[in-house]
Amino acid sequence: MLNKEFLESLTPVEIELVHQYINMLFKYKITSETKNYENLETSVSECPYCHGKHIVHNGHNKKTNRQRYLCKNIQCGHSFEATTSTFFFHSKVKYQTWLTFIGCEVVGLSLRNESVKTGVSVTGCFNMRHKLYQAIRDYQDSQKQEGICEVDATYTSINLKGWKAKDMPRISKKRGKHKSDPNHPALRGISHHKICLISAIDEHDHILFKVAGLGPESIDKYEQYKQYFKSSCTIICDSKKCIKTFADNNRLKAEVIGPGKYKTENNHSLADLNQLHQEFSDLIRKKKGIGTRHLQAYIDWLVMTKQMRYKIEAIKMNTEIYLEVMKNYVYWTTDDLCHIPLPIDLNEAYYEYRNVS
Repeated sequence: MLNKEFLESLTPVEIELVHQYINMLFKYKITSETKNYENLETSVSECPYCHGKHIVHNGHNKKTNRQRYLCKNIQCGHSFEATTSTFFFHSKVKYQTWLTFIGCEVVGLSLRNESVKTGVSVTGCFNMRHKLYQAIRDYQDSQKQEGICEVDATYTSINLKGWKAKDMPRISKKRGKHKSDPNHPALRGISHHKICLISAIDEHDHILFKVAGLGPESIDKYEQYKQYFKSSCTIICDSKKCIKTFADNNRLKAEVIGPGKYKTENNHSLADLNQLHQEFSDLIRKKKGIGTRHLQAYIDWLVMTKQMRYKIEAIKMNTEIYLEVMKNYVYWTTDDLCHIPLPIDLNEAYYEYRNVS
C-alpha cells in the first residue's frame, strides 16, 4: 500500500527509484488519449439510481468495451457504467483535455485562448465552462457561517447577453453616445434595474455569495439565507438597519460599524468582504459582462477558486477541482444551456416597459 507511512520508511535511494518509476508510469498512463472512465471505474461502489450497495458485474458495452454493472435491488434493477450520472456522462472530452481546460479557467483565460490551449472549438469551450460551473452548483451549500462573520450586500446591473432582439423585455441599449429615451430615462442609484447580491465571509473563510433579488437590500433578502448562519455567529455589518434587524430576528450577535467609521469598537471591519466584492467586479470587467442567466454559476466558481487558493498550491488546483467535480451529476445538456432559469423576474425588473406600446 503506497501511503505516507510507507514512503517515510524508504531510504533516499529507494525514494529515487520510486520517483523514476512514477515518472515512467506517468508517461505511459497519461496521454492525450487517456479517458475519464479510467479514473471512475475503480471507485464504483453503489448504484447511481437508488444508491444501493448490492451491485454486480454485468458484461461489457460492445461499442466501448467498458464494464457494465447491474443493481440487484428488486425495486431498482438498473444497468449502468462507471460514468453513468457523473460529470462525464455523455462526454467525449479526454482526461488531459479537461485538466488543461480547468487550468485555463483557474487563471481566467478567454474562450478563444482556451480553444487554442485545448484544441476544442470556442463553442465547445463555452459548453465545457458551463458544465464545469454547473457541477459545483452546490459547493456553497455545505458551508455554514460561524464565529466572526462579515455581512453586506453588493449590486450589479442586469445583463441580457445572448438575448435576441425579439425576445428582449426592454428596448435594446445602444453603445457609445446616443440620445436618451425620454419614455425610459436611466434610473439613478439602486433601483429595480439592479441585482442585489447577499454576501458573507467568516473567520474560517467560509463564504456565502448569492443572488438575492432586485433592488436595495432588505430583511426579506437576508432571511432567504438564514440557514447558512449558525447561532454562534457574530455579525459585523455597516449601519444599515435591515442587517441589524436580521441578526436580532435570528438571535445573532451583531457589531455595527458606525457612520463615517471603518471598524467596530472591537476593531472588526469589512475588509475581507470588500476584497471579495472587488474580485467580483474585476471578474465582470474581465469577462466584459456576465449574462444574468449564468451569474450565480460564475459567482460559485469565484468562491470555489478563492477558497482553494487558501489551501493548496496553484499548480495542483486543476487536479483538485477535477476530483471535486468528477462524480457530480450535471442534469442538463448543451441544448438546455440557453434555457437555464433566470435568478430574477424580468417582468418585475422592466414592468414600466409593458405600459408603453
